[in-house]
Amino acid sequence: MTQEKKGSRYWDDRFSRQDYAYGEAPNDFLVWAAPQVRKGKVISLSEGEGRNAVYLAQLGFDVTAVDFSSVGLAKAQALAAKHQVKIKCFLADLNDFQLEPNAWDVVVSVFSQPESPIRQRLNAQLPKSLRVGGALIHESKVSVEDNASGKYPSVEILRGEIAPLHVSFAHQGARVLAEGSYHVGSHTTAQILAFRV
Repeated sequence: MTQEKKGSRYWDDRFSRQDYAYGEAPNDFLVWAAPQVRKGKVISLSEGEGRNAVYLAQLGFDVTAVDFSSVGLAKAQALAAKHQVKIKCFLADLNDFQLEPNAWDVVVSVFSQPESPIRQRLNAQLPKSLRVGGALIHESKVSVEDNASGKYPSVEILRGEIAPLHVSFAHQGARVLAEGSYHVGSHTTAQILAFRV
C-alpha cells in the first residue's frame, strides 16, 4: 500500500464517525480574518469535513474544498446541505496538487500540515495563484523543535515561504482550541493573513 493510500485510509477512518471530528463550527481565526478579505473564489486546502468551507459559503464566497478523504468530503457536502449552501468538493492529494495561476481570491490553509517539500511548493505558488488583492488565511500548529524541514514550522519560516505576499497580520503563540474531539486544549499555532498586492 502506498503512503498516499495509507494516509487517506487514516483520515477516512477518522471521518467515518457520525459526529464531526473537528466540530461543525468554523475555525475562529478564519472567522476573524474572513471579513477582511474580498469575496470571490476560495480554495480551502485539507478541508476535511467542511466546517470552514460551509462557513465561507454562508458568507457568500464561491468555495472549493480540497481533501484526499472521500469520506470527509461526503460529510462536507452533507454539512453544506444542512446549512442550505453549495460548495464544490475536489478529491486530491496535496502531494501532486497544483494551485492554478491567477485563479483564487482567497486561499485557506487551516491546520493543513503536509510534509515540508509539499508545503514549500504550494506556498511558492501562492503569489501567482492568488489574484491581485487576493488573500491567504493560514493557521497551523507549531513545534519548537521544527525548522523549515519539519511539518510544524514557526511563523517566521512561513513568512519567508510566502514572500512576496504582503503580511498584514502574523502571530505565533499558545492558544486554547475547542474544535471537536481532536483540537482540544492549549496548542502553539502560527496565524497569518497575507495579501497579493
